[in-house]
Amino acid sequence: MIICCNLGCSLGCLDEEKRALQDIRESMGYACEYFYPDRHSVDCCRWDGVHCSPTSSHVIRIFFYHEKQDDDQWFPDMSLFSQLKQLQELHLEGNHIGGLTNPEAICELVYLESLDLSDNSIEDVVPTCWGNMPSLRALKLSKNRFQGNLTSFLANLSNIELIGVSHNPFEGLLPFSIFANFTKLSHLDLSYNYQLEVETETTIWHPSFQVQHLFLAGCNLNRQSGHIIPRFLSTQHKLQNLDLSSNLLVGNFPTWMLHNVSSVLSLRGNSFVGQFPLGRQNKSTLTSLDISDNHLDGHLPTNIILVLPELYKFNASSNQFSGNILPSLGELKNLQSLDLSNNLLSGVVPVGLTQNSPLWYLNLSNNSLHGEPLPENCGMPKLTWLLLHNNLFVGNMPACLSNCSSLKLIDVRHNQLSGTISNLPVFMQLGALLLGANQFRGHLPKQLCQMQMLQFLDFSKNKFSGNIPSCLNNNSVWRKKFQANSWVPIDFTTKGNSYSYQGIPLTLMTGIDFSVNELAGAIPYEIGELSELHSLNLSQNLLTGHIPTSFKNLTNLESLDLSHNNLTGQIPPEIVQINTLSTFSVAFNNLSGRIPFNEQLSTFSESSFQGNQKLCGDQLLRKCSGNDNEDDGGKENPNERAEDSVLDNHLLFYSLVFISYAVGFWSVIAPLCISSNWRRKYFATVDGWIEYLSDKL
Repeated sequence: MIICCNLGCSLGCLDEEKRALQDIRESMGYACEYFYPDRHSVDCCRWDGVHCSPTSSHVIRIFFYHEKQDDDQWFPDMSLFSQLKQLQELHLEGNHIGGLTNPEAICELVYLESLDLSDNSIEDVVPTCWGNMPSLRALKLSKNRFQGNLTSFLANLSNIELIGVSHNPFEGLLPFSIFANFTKLSHLDLSYNYQLEVETETTIWHPSFQVQHLFLAGCNLNRQSGHIIPRFLSTQHKLQNLDLSSNLLVGNFPTWMLHNVSSVLSLRGNSFVGQFPLGRQNKSTLTSLDISDNHLDGHLPTNIILVLPELYKFNASSNQFSGNILPSLGELKNLQSLDLSNNLLSGVVPVGLTQNSPLWYLNLSNNSLHGEPLPENCGMPKLTWLLLHNNLFVGNMPACLSNCSSLKLIDVRHNQLSGTISNLPVFMQLGALLLGANQFRGHLPKQLCQMQMLQFLDFSKNKFSGNIPSCLNNNSVWRKKFQANSWVPIDFTTKGNSYSYQGIPLTLMTGIDFSVNELAGAIPYEIGELSELHSLNLSQNLLTGHIPTSFKNLTNLESLDLSHNNLTGQIPPEIVQINTLSTFSVAFNNLSGRIPFNEQLSTFSESSFQGNQKLCGDQLLRKCSGNDNEDDGGKENPNERAEDSVLDNHLLFYSLVFISYAVGFWSVIAPLCISSNWRRKYFATVDGWIEYLSDKL
């Protein structure tokens, strides 16, 4: 009681602030009780995301992070927030805000220190008065659609510590010298404002700050001054994170940056040339280094373990590095992500790189590496992403992958791998298994049916034989609406072209490609249960039987290719129920009857149906006669799929014909040879018919 009397104790939120908060939450589309932790509470200081001063009861902080669950846009009235006179922090990140009503009202909050409107869809010009807020220390506007010139409102924020305005369409010239007197500036993010031009060299200036986190990626850095590296960076000795990616900066690799930046350095997507020297032997504390997508050449430096011993992530992809992969990379005990793809590297994968390794991401694709894809006794228990495609690897699938239970992606396409995959481990988390363009043979493994998270399956251009497993309908992703999660781009061929899927399109795309193999038998009826499948390619195999009527359930299918097989019967009329088809081909089979007519199938040209001599319809030059609707084999019956496939075997068909003739012949001749009584009766009957016919003539 004594403390409360002397220092003051909160007696609950103020009525006018409570009413303002109620109006704010109701404008989001929620009833008041939605944000009451206690239905009977009248104290708004106890509401979710609301923090009050313990002494004055004024609302001082609001944390509405991703509160709005529906997709309807919210247009908050900022004059409601301005009624919270003591507000110090306002966080509205990720609430589908489409615009601000009365945005200038924020400027009335003289105590506001932090304003976070990031990850919304606000399409507006930033009010000039936001640059005159005396207490503002942190401004986060990233991932919106703010427009206009940044200079007009940033120039006066001399007490600011954090500025985040990335991923907006800000435009115009921003001279970096406006930050010269921002003595407290520690975090600045101007990245990916593609219409902005950031210039650090237009005037002579000297920074009074020591920035710790600087992000200048994709902002046309120093376009007017020849794309040179900003000189002021050499004076920054507290840099923890520096990102200069995607600016087309020129010159030799800036080795000195390895020692100016203590944690994360990204120089991706520039035009640095020459070799990648590590310079002096002083140890760097860098944990992440990205020099990808430049024009660096020569060999990777052999002293990388001495200069960069703390590397956690190393990306040197899309350069012109040659020579062997350094065995010393395996001595980096913290290395968990390694990307050397799209270079000119040769030789074999070093044993030390994969033994007792903490790697969870390994990308060596698009090089000229040879030998086994992975050393025999590799050990990478944390491996999640493995990309080895487009090399010269030979041999079998690496047996040591059986110890990698966390794998989500295996891509070994376009190599010279061979053998069977009958011992393929069951990877319960695997989302993509890409084995195309190799020389694998044997049957498709039944283990595929146990990998319920498979999203992409590419076995094309191999020598697989046997039947397609009917149990593929056990897959969860292909059957149910399920959004997969992957940050690694995946190339997959569909609709006759190869597409690179990443981001949201990747999470929604699914596909199976068994084309150009020697698969035989009927197409399993159960394939029609994969209702979330978007692409199915079974072309250029030896498949027989009918097209399953169950395909009508493939309601999300965009591409279906069954061409160059031995399929018979009609095209099922039910297939017209697939309204999403944009690519379709049953060319070069033994199909017959009339092509089903609807608006969807009528959009496909003759090439989708050619090579079927008994097929007719408007898409072909052959017009249908009256009896062309009769199916030579009847409609496909799920209970007779096995019998259909057996009768479609030509060798067995002619064998049955021969046996039938043999049985008929010997059923008459054998009694004549064995029984004399049968012979007398037979010849007497024949003589009687001869006499009868003679009398008639």
